[in-house]
Amino acid sequence: MTIAELIIESAKKALNLQREEGSMPQGHNGPYNDKETPVRNTSHWLITFAKAYELTNDRIFIDAVQKAAHYLISEKARPFRYSFFHRTDSQIDSCNGLIGQAWTIEALATASNILNDSIYSNLGETVFFQHNFNNDYGLWNRLEIDGKIKSIDPTFNHQLWFAACAAQLNGSRKKERDSIIKKFILNLPENLSIIEDGLIFHPLKKNKKIKDIYDKKPIKNRIRNNISKIIQSIKNIGNNPIELKNIAERKMISKSMGYHHFNMYAFALLKDKYPQNNYWENIEFVSTTKYLMRDDYKNELENNSFGFPYNPPGFEIPYALEVFSKLKREELLKISSYWINKQMSKCYNPQTKMMDRNTSDIFTHSARLYELTRNENLGLQISINREI
Repeated sequence: MTIAELIIESAKKALNLQREEGSMPQGHNGPYNDKETPVRNTSHWLITFAKAYELTNDRIFIDAVQKAAHYLISEKARPFRYSFFHRTDSQIDSCNGLIGQAWTIEALATASNILNDSIYSNLGETVFFQHNFNNDYGLWNRLEIDGKIKSIDPTFNHQLWFAACAAQLNGSRKKERDSIIKKFILNLPENLSIIEDGLIFHPLKKNKKIKDIYDKKPIKNRIRNNISKIIQSIKNIGNNPIELKNIAERKMISKSMGYHHFNMYAFALLKDKYPQNNYWENIEFVSTTKYLMRDDYKNELENNSFGFPYNPPGFEIPYALEVFSKLKREELLKISSYWINKQMSKCYNPQTKMMDRNTSDIFTHSARLYELTRNENLGLQISINREI
């Protein structure tokens, strides 16, 4: 089976899951267990349906795109005409920070292109400009679904993906949008921490200019809950604050590894739109691509809960290497084949034709097949050897 055949096969199976209103089954944000609305997974599947249509010219797929797009611009998905409604019971927000908005803007950009209808891209652009951009910091505030401007999103990948997905839009305010996104890129040295010879650190860099970056009450609750989980999961730790800090740092580094390829995929989306930007030649940034090919990184991902079961390295690493590495074609294909086959052997189920194995969130993980649609080697053969 080739990558193209996999996309078509999974898209056909997913048609049976699409509701009349156009939405797809919701998940719970993987290991975070946030109760989500259907907006995220509908956004992801729209992109897969669009690629299946490009590969087959079969009307059933373009009809699915149309239905999904109609749902995403509906009142259910955007009830107050501000940000998209992504999660239902979070103490933090209902928009899922910037990342939820990024995923839906990404889908609207695809819908606009495949359906040749500017309504979708224009809406994505509207939501983008509703988000406050801090020129001094080069960062965006979160926008709640009711229009409340919340704090700057403190997670780096959220900021990055918001920029990368907005860059895909083809709305009427492209020049103004590009200017803002380029300001974000210009400020990356101030906001992005690169550690351990190329690893992108999960939180934003601590920046003295940014004050009160968190909403106090929700974040205090999260810190309290996280510390409680750490204490419960490690025996005989006592109340040593230094040891607690060391454990928290190790956990954050592990989490950063599980998100490194997710970040690099978004960076690849940005470079595709701004290929001449000087930042791509930054020595520190170049190390992030090299990190994708390190053996210790590969070994860490074997049992990282944010890796294969959630952020699929098998889909994200090949695309990032296509865009950033200077590998020869034969070597790139070899590495890509390894990662894609590894992802499939761990998670793909030939019976259901979904990515529903070895994951805590079968609907979200299956929807993330969409990330494979940008692979330029769609004829690459996949050998599914099931791994337990």
